[in-house]
Amino acid sequence: MTVNIKMRGVSSTDGSTKAKIERAAVTLFAEHGIDGVSTKQIAKMAGISEGAIYRHFDGKEALARALMSAINERLTEMIETAGMAHDNLKETVHFIVQHYCRIADDDWTLFKYHILHLHHFRRISENPVQSPIGAAAELLGRAMDQGTIRHMDPYILSAMALGIVLQSAQAKVLGFVDGPLSARTDLFTQKVLAVLNFEEED
Repeated sequence: MTVNIKMRGVSSTDGSTKAKIERAAVTLFAEHGIDGVSTKQIAKMAGISEGAIYRHFDGKEALARALMSAINERLTEMIETAGMAHDNLKETVHFIVQHYCRIADDDWTLFKYHILHLHHFRRISENPVQSPIGAAAELLGRAMDQGTIRHMDPYILSAMALGIVLQSAQAKVLGFVDGPLSARTDLFTQKVLAVLNFEEED
């Protein structure tokens, strides 16, 4: 059954009051920025009273952080899953790229919010590993220890590798790229492997 997009939750059950708040907020934040949106506007779009927002969130900033935390956790868990599911680095990279693109395409409004407002939050998690870049750095660090790729700062390499997809997503936000990111999965995978200087053994 297809869920009405206005009723789709981010971290909550579709159709619930909290879901309506999240969907209204992420839609408005993605379009106008966090600072350019009021709780009154969120309530109006969600079709609820402004007071209902405060029964679920401490305020607009807490709501904005919760939305960012949700996408941050989703991406981090996906990368961690990739690291556990695959021994081959090429397969791992393809899995991550494929699912990164799917997550973005599945809820482009949320991903657009993520792209445009990540800088708004100094740190989403107290543990730096609990982030996409941290999870990827852990994965790449293991690959370095195994001799699959050469040693260098894993956080720099992680940022460079993830940037292949993230910068392409930003280009889409800015109107320079059309269509789903998933259509470029093979291209992105190829370029990430090039950044990692990965070479398959004969």
